[in-house]
Amino acid sequence: MSAPEVRALEERIDELEIRLDNPRLMTPRQLVKFLQISERLLYEMKSRGDAPPAIYFSQRSVRYDLHTVMDWAKRKEVGQV
Repeated sequence: MSAPEVRALEERIDELEIRLDNPRLMTPRQLVKFLQISERLLYEMKSRGDAPPAIYFSQRSVRYDLHTVMDWAKRKEVGQV
């Protein structure tokens, strides 16, 4: 197996572990813990229109889909590690 193939498999394993360790629908508090940001920063991002897409069941019941958040975060990547 080549190095790029191994790296691709490692990335896929990491992604699956994240999905197993977190609920599919996250509350805002779970989201900020997952993203390792403050609640204040999340609400600032929302006011700028720069936050992950949210699901509103009611005005007070907001959830964030884990898969959508992960896709959103990947689009925010700037460089390679």
